[in-house]
Formats: sequence, C-alpha cells, structure tokens
Amino acid sequence: MSPARLFDGRRLATARTAAGFRNQTRFAEALGVSKSTVAYWESGRAPNPERLPAIAGTVKQDLDVLFPRRGAPDLADLRCDAGYTQYEVEQIVRSKDSVGNAERGVRRLAPGLMTALADLYGVTAEALQAAQDVSFGEGPPPLPTTLAAKLEYLLTHMYLGDNQPPSDAEIALRVNRAVGASVVSGSDIEDLRTGTVTETSPAVREGLAEAFGVSAFFFQPDQLQVVRTIAEGLRVLGHARNGDLLGLATRGLNEGQELSPELLAFINDIVDTLPD
Repeated sequence: MSPARLFDGRRLATARTAAGFRNQTRFAEALGVSKSTVAYWESGRAPNPERLPAIAGTVKQDLDVLFPRRGAPDLADLRCDAGYTQYEVEQIVRSKDSVGNAERGVRRLAPGLMTALADLYGVTAEALQAAQDVSFGEGPPPLPTTLAAKLEYLLTHMYLGDNQPPSDAEIALRVNRAVGASVVSGSDIEDLRTGTVTETSPAVREGLAEAFGVSAFFFQPDQLQVVRTIAEGLRVLGHARNGDLLGLATRGLNEGQELSPELLAFINDIVDTLPD
C-alpha cells in the first residue's frame, strides 16, 4: 500500500533550516530523537507516519503542506495525523484489537468506539465514518496522476449529458491555438489519452490546461492538491447540473468535509452560466 502522505527528505531539510535549526542535532533534540534518525529521514527514508504531525509542528509548517496527502484518508491515516500509534490508541480507549481490525478492514468499529475515536483524533463522526469506508475499500476513487488518467478524468467529468467531449483532433487544435504554434497532432493526443505515450513537453501540458480551462498545474507532475481541488470542483458541477447543488453545499463534498469559501465562490460564479 502506498503511503498516505508524500515524504521528501530534501523538503524536510529545507524546512528545518528555514525554521532556524541550522544543524540536525538541535532539530533531533527538539523532537526527542537521535541525530542519526534525522539524517536517516533527510536521506529520504520516511519516519513512522504518526511522527509527521510533530515534525511539521516543530518546523512550524502545515502538515498538509509539508507532507501532502495521497488520496482520501483511512482510519490509520487519521490516527497517524493525531500523532498516535495503534498500541497507544488501544490503550487509551481500552479496546484491544478493535482499532487494528477496523484499520485492516476486518471488522467495523462499534458505535461507542466510533465516538471515542472521533474525539481522540479531533475529527467529526462523519469524517471518521468516511475514513472507515476507505479502510473497507468503499472510499472515493483515487485521484488521476498520469497524463492519460487526467485526460480521461476531464473528458468524463466535464462533458455531461448531451454535451459531447471533443475529439482528439479538436483537442489538438485547441492546444495549438492556446500555445500559438503547431506543437501536437490529433494522433499525439490519442497516444497521450490512451497511455501509449506517457510524457510530453511543457508547452503541450500548458496548452492542454488552457484547452480544458483548468489550472496549468493540473497537468504538471506532483501537483495532487491542484488535481484534488479541480476534481472537487467538477463534482460540484455535476451536482449543479443535476439540481442537487443545495444539498451538496449543505452536506459537504464528502461526509464531514465542508465546501471551502473559494469553492463556494467558484460555484456562485459559474452556476448561472450552466445550460438548462
């Protein structure tokens, strides 16, 4: 299983020095670990995930910024984000094996334990339930990360109902117009869309973003937060087209997640332009 958060030892080293820890020794002392442990981390070996909140706090950076999340959190991710090992949680809630069984997708948490864990992790009951669903393989689909997956995602989610997606040739034409030069053909787009070709030039990536009307960062590698924001926006559009925008805004994008002010502003700007 891939780690829930992306860890970069070089980014940690940069954050450490920016926070005033000029050497690894002082940083290690602040965290209560050895200098060799810090050196181990900064060489690229990720620490135990429950240590990440303390590390981010020590360098005064947001956890999601320093260690961005990969996909929706499961129960183990919420526990680690609260800074606890599985053993510590089971000691606190006095329930042996229940937490581990739920995290492994073996047996769901009892209602009383759900309440206790939500309080312990500092999340809502809805967020804990959503995380449990992920642990049991019932969470949202993974975010697109490859060029082919991103193209397929946009073609699937931006063109709903009778609104037909553009052909490969039409996409190529839009890209070339956006760039101001002939940089890609319809067959090139087909190769990217089907995954036959997995890389392309920065100009084509920027042209694709312009052609689909999304952030230029969407087609750049290692920009999961941008991809997530756009994916959320497209989901909002889908609900708006189906007449369920008010319900979505009330419930949040996922259980326990509220729509951000930026996304609500985005909704207000584009709802009036949606076709009947």
